[in-house]
Amino acid sequence: LDTYLEEFEKNALKRGIKVHWAKDAAEHNAIVLDILRSNNVKMVVKSKSMLTEECHLNPHLEAHGIEVVDTDLGERIVQLRNEPPSHIVLPAIHLKKEDVGTTFEKFLKTEKGNSDPTYLTRAARAHLREKFLNADAAMTGVNFAISETGGIVVCTNEGNARLSTSLPKIHVALVGFEKLIPNYTDAAPILAALPRNATSQLITSYVQFISAPTLNDDGSMKEVHIVLMDNNRTKM
Repeated sequence: LDTYLEEFEKNALKRGIKVHWAKDAAEHNAIVLDILRSNNVKMVVKSKSMLTEECHLNPHLEAHGIEVVDTDLGERIVQLRNEPPSHIVLPAIHLKKEDVGTTFEKFLKTEKGNSDPTYLTRAARAHLREKFLNADAAMTGVNFAISETGGIVVCTNEGNARLSTSLPKIHVALVGFEKLIPNYTDAAPILAALPRNATSQLITSYVQFISAPTLNDDGSMKEVHIVLMDNNRTKM
């Protein structure tokens, strides 16, 4: 693992990605806050990340005046309700459609008593699209990171991570030490095993390989930061 982590950092730096190391949750949160503050970020969109739940990153950033918007639909539902996710893959599985309807009625001003899933999903899409377009930065979890490229792989079914990483000018990816794999060859069996064990799919709807910063609409280079966190992983 030590070899792959150092190889990952070397290759990421070559491609223009900034790499940060965090020994624990407190250092991880401080690093992320510093990145966002130094770029005058007021609002950040975030794709699903169990690591941020582990570190309690959302309340840390909110306590310092930064709005955090979870963009995974289940995560957004429980965030609006001020609840933690109840499942690693399906964060709002404990809620009925009527619960979601009353939540959206309160926060998104949807029709009173309307709990039709299609209607609620469209309301969430309109609500989140505005957030994507106006966010100053994005944060994503990482399903695994590839040492030979210094790149990361993000798997989602909603496309929210793709919008998060494409639109804002700053992308902060949060990676636990255990997510490292040596090369592309090792990615294939993981891409097959992950969705089968999570949602019984052959493959997730969106699979992103991010290996270098891209250009923003104004021609400037996107800022990509990767935060590698231990938090007792090496000890385990």
